[in-house]
Amino acid sequence: MDELEATVEKCRSGDQSAWTALVGATIKPLYRLCASFAATAAEAEELTQDVYLKLWENLDRYHESSSFMAWAWRVAKNLLIDAHRRSRAEREAAWLDPEILDRIPSMDNPQQRAERRQRLGLVEQGLRQLEPGLAQLVLLRDFAGMSYQDIAQAMELPLGTVKSRLNRARLELATAVRRRIQIRPVDDDVTVQADGGIS
Repeated sequence: MDELEATVEKCRSGDQSAWTALVGATIKPLYRLCASFAATAAEAEELTQDVYLKLWENLDRYHESSSFMAWAWRVAKNLLIDAHRRSRAEREAAWLDPEILDRIPSMDNPQQRAERRQRLGLVEQGLRQLEPGLAQLVLLRDFAGMSYQDIAQAMELPLGTVKSRLNRARLELATAVRRRIQIRPVDDDVTVQADGGIS
């Protein structure tokens, strides 16, 4: 994190190569975040570009009292929420789109990727049944990979509140997924991990 903050400071000083390094260091979580709110791979890319444009335009407003990733989420918040508010028919979860999955680096072989896509299909359907705020917590932590502290800063919530709401969100998500499986416990197909992952 210290290295990232140092890179941000170089960007603020006008170092173009530092901006390239900053994008390279943050593109994966920000792209995953945008993909979670997009309908297609093309839209996810467009949202990601819009986020970086906003970050560049507002870089002088960044204060080191918060982490860069938490600040980046706050800058992107309105843009992403607007995308999230689109109708369900228009807003298919992009992390199910094979094109998007193929662009996110993974060590999975083709069979593992296909199985993961099926599990994510169940999770995506379950997320639609959650309150928007709870769904956002799952997307930020389990799909975008943000830390609890960054989420707390980004959403301006106490750390304990983030953890308790995320726990509630995962429990509700697991229940929703279990209803869809209707054959065996959710743990056999979709694991909602206690430390923040879905596998």
